[in-house]
Amino acid sequence: MVDYAHNPAGFQAIAKFLEKVDAKPKVGIIAGVGDRRDEDILQLGQLSGNMFDEIIIRQDRNLRGRTEKEIIDLLLVGIHRDGKEKIVKVIPTEYEAIEYAITNAKKGSFITICSDVVPDALAQIMKYKEEEDKFEITAQDIPNSGV
Repeated sequence: MVDYAHNPAGFQAIAKFLEKVDAKPKVGIIAGVGDRRDEDILQLGQLSGNMFDEIIIRQDRNLRGRTEKEIIDLLLVGIHRDGKEKIVKVIPTEYEAIEYAITNAKKGSFITICSDVVPDALAQIMKYKEEEDKFEITAQDIPNSGV
């Protein structure tokens, strides 16, 4: 799933949707927005910690007045606020974060990408879909099929 969510209201809407998704693990690619209040970035982290099993923190192209470290540190505090152990990885760019999430996805995963440039994220995902559609299995590929 790709969404432009970048504030607590958007993350709450995603959380409500994810409650109905029967998938495990739920992986979220998130970013904080530099021109928001500390408590807003902390809340994004906390909401992420509650709705995702695994979190990938990436950076927007425009940090909007903060350093990467400031944004990441605030998100991490929010993610761990409830004391739950979470798998968290920091990957600098959205492209690399999506690449990592897709190539390392476990069977049954549901990946949510909170994107700042949705058309770019969708184009990247479509490349994977096109490659997947090219993959063909024949009877000779199945061991012990007796063919």
